[in-house]
Amino acid sequence: MARKYNLEVVERDLKKKANVLRAEGFVPAEVYGPALKENKHIAIAEKEMSRMLEKITEASLIDLDFGNEKITVFLKTIQRHKVSDKPIHADFYIPAEGRKMTLNIPFEVEGDPIGVTRDNGVMEVVLFEIPVEILPKDVIEEIRIDVSNLEINQHITVADIAELIPENAKVLLDEDEVLVTINKKVVSVEDEETGEESAEPEVIEEKTEE
Repeated sequence: MARKYNLEVVERDLKKKANVLRAEGFVPAEVYGPALKENKHIAIAEKEMSRMLEKITEASLIDLDFGNEKITVFLKTIQRHKVSDKPIHADFYIPAEGRKMTLNIPFEVEGDPIGVTRDNGVMEVVLFEIPVEILPKDVIEEIRIDVSNLEINQHITVADIAELIPENAKVLLDEDEVLVTINKKVVSVEDEETGEESAEPEVIEEKTEE
């Protein structure tokens, strides 16, 4: 189960324009989903929103705290200012209880592959997120796998992480989809020529006696 993050929110007065709300230091947001009869319009302190965005992912559970009640949601979309990069609008989603939802779970690797540390290979992480269909109660915040034993030309596929996926979840990728691979370092012709030139012995001309 993913950990929960708490975010204090207030009901938004729709008579107040979004630009005015932002000027006062708030981010306008919408809460929607099959569990609601109608969308909720809320406002969040921009500083609190920015602080939370540094920690969460699409798979994070968020408790929207209204003071007298809490609603558990997922962050679906975030809009940012083109210049300042500050959040200017957000959409939160409340899934229906007992119904699967589609989201991306972050994929992280840990450890140093021996194909890199010992054999001078290069690790390529092909995918950083795993799309899944999953029940809200089964959501995990990330998938981590140890790559320490990977050698050159070895890789990790979706099938290799099956035991890390919650039992009732479905990965929306083929089983042979490569997630991480260790490749042999490619040396360009120019680098090889440079290496050969530097490896040639220096020629010292012998002086002849007069």
